[in-house]
Amino acid sequence: MSTLQRDPSLGVPTRALTDPSLSDDEDKLEDVLVTPDFDVQPSLLKEYYVHLDQRLGELQGLLGAGGAVLPSTYEKYMHGSMPAGASGNPLVTAKEYYEQLKQLRADSQVYYPVAPEVYRDLLWEDVDVADPSEYTFCRYTPITTEDARDFGSDGYSLRVQHRFSRHIKLLICVTLYNEDQETLGKTLLGICENLEVLYRQYGRDGNKHGLDWQEVAVAIIQDGISVCDSSVLAASTVQGFYSENMQQADAVGLPTSMHMFEYTARYKKHAGLDCYPPLQIMFASKTTNRGKLDSHCWFFDGFAYLLQPDFCVLFDAGTKPMPFALRNTYAHFKRNPWCGGLTGELRVERPYRNFLTSVQYMEWKISHVLNKPIESICGYLTVLPGAFSAFRWAAIEGEPLRRYFYGLYSQNDLSAFEANMYLAEDRVLCLEIVARKNSKYYLEYIKEAVAEADPVTGLAGLIKQRRRWLNGTFFAMIYTLSNWNRIWTESHHSFIRKCVLSLEFVYLIIMTFAGTWFGIGVFYTMLYQLFLALFNDSTLLKNIGSILSMIYLFLIIVQVIVNLKNKPEAVEKVHLFCAVFFMLYMVAFTGITIWYMTGYGLSEIFGSVARLGVILSLGSIVITCFLHGDVMAMAGAGLQYWFMQPVFWNILQVNAFCNTDDITWGTKNLDSKKEATEAKTLMKSGLAYSANQTKESKSFWKAMMKVHEKLTDIHQIKAHNVIKEAKLKAFATYLLISWLTTNIIFAQVVNIVSALEWQVCNQAPESVYGTIIQNKINSDLDAAQAVGRIVYTAQAIVENAAEKYPFGGLPNFPEAYPILLSGLSQTNASTGESVTVLAQSGEVFSSLPEALPTFDQWLNYSAGVNINKTIEGLASLKLPPPVNETGDSVACVTEYGRSYYLTIQFTFLAFLVGMQVVGSFIFIMMYYWRRITWRFRNRKGKQRIARAARDALALKKKNSDTFDLHVTSAGTSVTDRLGAGVDPAWLAQHSARTGGSGMEGDTDLGSEYSPRSSDASPGARSIQRHGSRRISL
Repeated sequence: MSTLQRDPSLGVPTRALTDPSLSDDEDKLEDVLVTPDFDVQPSLLKEYYVHLDQRLGELQGLLGAGGAVLPSTYEKYMHGSMPAGASGNPLVTAKEYYEQLKQLRADSQVYYPVAPEVYRDLLWEDVDVADPSEYTFCRYTPITTEDARDFGSDGYSLRVQHRFSRHIKLLICVTLYNEDQETLGKTLLGICENLEVLYRQYGRDGNKHGLDWQEVAVAIIQDGISVCDSSVLAASTVQGFYSENMQQADAVGLPTSMHMFEYTARYKKHAGLDCYPPLQIMFASKTTNRGKLDSHCWFFDGFAYLLQPDFCVLFDAGTKPMPFALRNTYAHFKRNPWCGGLTGELRVERPYRNFLTSVQYMEWKISHVLNKPIESICGYLTVLPGAFSAFRWAAIEGEPLRRYFYGLYSQNDLSAFEANMYLAEDRVLCLEIVARKNSKYYLEYIKEAVAEADPVTGLAGLIKQRRRWLNGTFFAMIYTLSNWNRIWTESHHSFIRKCVLSLEFVYLIIMTFAGTWFGIGVFYTMLYQLFLALFNDSTLLKNIGSILSMIYLFLIIVQVIVNLKNKPEAVEKVHLFCAVFFMLYMVAFTGITIWYMTGYGLSEIFGSVARLGVILSLGSIVITCFLHGDVMAMAGAGLQYWFMQPVFWNILQVNAFCNTDDITWGTKNLDSKKEATEAKTLMKSGLAYSANQTKESKSFWKAMMKVHEKLTDIHQIKAHNVIKEAKLKAFATYLLISWLTTNIIFAQVVNIVSALEWQVCNQAPESVYGTIIQNKINSDLDAAQAVGRIVYTAQAIVENAAEKYPFGGLPNFPEAYPILLSGLSQTNASTGESVTVLAQSGEVFSSLPEALPTFDQWLNYSAGVNINKTIEGLASLKLPPPVNETGDSVACVTEYGRSYYLTIQFTFLAFLVGMQVVGSFIFIMMYYWRRITWRFRNRKGKQRIARAARDALALKKKNSDTFDLHVTSAGTSVTDRLGAGVDPAWLAQHSARTGGSGMEGDTDLGSEYSPRSSDASPGARSIQRHGSRRISL
């Protein structure tokens, strides 16, 4: 058994890093002494693993399989046939053999002494460490398990559980690929700062809001040691949780799949004098790159499954949690037992370094002030980002994690839809938590948990990142919407919660289809309609508007073409050119919108849904940013974000839909995988689960082996991958055709409808009469309207004169009576002039064409009434009562189709924005309420500790020789009043420094106090903290 060669990028041996006087000649350096347990005599590293190989050979001989290559597990052994070279008379059964093999794997986990230079300059006396091996020895494990779920069943264990029997309440995961030490160091520094806050809070009120450092552990999972940055390995060596000399290429007859180092490290603060609380670190480096999802699989199914933590937190390397992020996360979980998962606010580090970072800064802010609050109020977040999210272990253990890792464990090839969906597997996990059977877990966003993350700094990198985000989000959202009925049928949420979640379901449907699928069409039609409104006054302006619209469409076509055949880096200049033009269009869009709004008064704005929608869409951002205290962010990056909107729709969205056949992550040079690696992963996923042996399961696995036999030959592997890629490309082609076709049809229908014009007039009686005449005699419309107005005026005169002339007809009616006529209805006047003239009825009738009947004839023809009859006869005419008795012209309004389209569009916008604003308002009120109640409870806790400190000081004065924490005063236990583990000597010194009054009010006890076993009395060294497990102080 040989150790791996040193990483040449490190330059010198690790031991030479700490002591330059050491020789670089490896032959002159003594080998490392290792031991599987401190009760066993240490052995030299090489000799120890050679001895393990010898034990393995002897064990295989007892099985009768000496020299044969045996499967790694008992299940795989039973599923296959007897390996070549195996005899038929074994001395041990296969089950006994694999039980002994588990013990061999457990023995491959060894402790080795770290260099004294690692810990000799650190202060360990300020914390309670019962066993010095905590920091003098590191544990190394050459893991040969391929599947994370078999980690525990293969015989492996974790140091915090195996040696120290600690219950980890907060388990933190940091995923690492090829980031450098500066990036990883930011994350670890942020975790250390949070651990100090948790530890200080623990010293104040125990596990209510804080945690002991022994209850927190960090798992750093590096994806492929060959690509790991040398600075990370060097810094890890200096901190004590890595050693290149310990790495084994294989162990217990199998190649090593992961190197794991477990150590309790201490990081110094910025001044270099004080240290943060100890940090229990598990540094696990995979030998090959298998992706971030596989790293999460090792964290959840491997480590968390063994440790059974209360809560799990996920970070990406480079994400720095702010000092109170983990404290607030832990406290929120404690206060809300049905909160299954949560996320905090992700901020951009150095947001104004360039234009793109400021855009992403504002984009994340908008998400945190508009989108996440309404989702958090409803109880379902569409995503818990892997960069910073936290989960309750009880909420995700079991079925949710099985769905989360379906892409890794599926026995069949993923379909194109599933492959794209699992690009955003964290969104799938969100649904599984909320819809968990017989549970009522919900998801939340808490503003008080803040972390900083690195944004993408280049346009090509942004396009690649958003391709994965957008495709994964879209397909995961389709999956979520199609499974929404599980909220009602499987979960145990209350009826009100289910109704609220259903309302959010409607909100998500509109957001998904209007914002994602039809987003490019909606944005184009909105811009096109505003161009029509601006350039409609003359032919020249219309031509200018048409040219601008054609250029816009041309740029979209260019984007479709370049994204079909090219990677973003190769055509970055084209993307940049299009982005600049799209931003110029957004400037024009903004100017037209301002012009559109300034032409109306307040009453007109609030009376139109379209104009009100514009006000809401813009004003909601300002209002919510003000409520959330992010006005400066909007002032500094708001314009950049606003002008980049068409780039999001027309470049990022187009690239995503043009590349749905690309299911790689697209970042950090993870764009390629070898065929053999893919086939090996597929083969492994099919043989993942371990089960008790039955005849049926044995038959199943034999059949499964035959199914995957084609993946053992490299030529068949390539042929299989060619077929898989062809299916992905076909799916991507059909999807792209559907997306482009539906958006073109949508835009064309909207443009046709928007181009329609029609007049809407008040339906006065004269208009009705004119229509009757026109229909009866097919007369000219103007002439018919003229006669209709005469009839209307005549009826008005008759009805008004009925009281004055009750017994007879009106003489010389209607020729002798003046009437009012509109110029629009006169045939002998210029048509279209809005004038009203006073004329005799005779003049009007004489000017009408001869084909029209006279007034008397029309009355007899249409109503059967003789003009010579009495007034009572005229009153019997079945005509509508007159509305406009003066005979004024009827006001007609020209209606445009685009007005109705904009009204519909902004109605949906008003619904979405209204939900977001209301949700944001409720969310921020709840946030301020939490802060107020927290400050109140915190102040009461400080006052309680201050009173306990005064009692302890008084008791010390009375008992200067001995001090027992269980002595009571005035019938009250000092232990109860003091709080667990508070050192009276420290209290006396603190009171002396503060004059006995410094413990009042806002005195922060925990900031100076750390329990120490050397100072506390024997009765205080092991106590119960607020109902939690017993710990040693």
